[in-house]
Amino acid sequence: MERQNTPALSPEHRHWIGMRIIKTVVAVFFCGLLAYFREASGFYSMIAAVVCIQNSAGKTIESSVNRMIGTLIGGVAGVLVVYSLDTLGVLYIELLRYAVLSVMLIPIIKLCLIVKKPGCAAMACIVFLCVTVNHSMGDTPAIYSIDRLFETLVGVALACGIDILLPYQPMPQPAQEVPPAPEGDETEGDGAEGAEEPARDGGEEHR
Repeated sequence: MERQNTPALSPEHRHWIGMRIIKTVVAVFFCGLLAYFREASGFYSMIAAVVCIQNSAGKTIESSVNRMIGTLIGGVAGVLVVYSLDTLGVLYIELLRYAVLSVMLIPIIKLCLIVKKPGCAAMACIVFLCVTVNHSMGDTPAIYSIDRLFETLVGVALACGIDILLPYQPMPQPAQEVPPAPEGDETEGDGAEGAEEPARDGGEEHR
């Protein structure tokens, strides 16, 4: 396998902070700010914002749509599983619950493939596990799931909006050095000039 040679960046370019980093920072801050005024946790919205920000607006919108679909699939599946386990009286048997949750990832992933949205499978599994694993005895399954859905959708929406509003700025490319002229050209030039000089001398003698 051939190794691709990439041009080395200068120190100032090596420490360049791109717009994707800046947008991620801004989106996470706004998620935390909104959670502060809501007096709630901004953890899930921050995670969603970090995952959704891509290196172009088009990719971010596509990623945001996949995250929203995955959030809905994972949230609905989580609510149904928590209610089912609670009805059967096995919701708080830890080992059995972990086994059921692990097996339930199969239909969730298959559903994402059936609707031709493979990009949302990871988010669907993450939200499903957030709803089911972090559920405690004092939580109402529906309310807890709706809160997780809302927080995730807030992060996705903020990431999408910030990515559209803030323009991308390409990283400045290092200046390319002009390669020096080959030494062979100078040699050929000297030989041509040397060939002209004897021709001139021969012409003068003939006269």
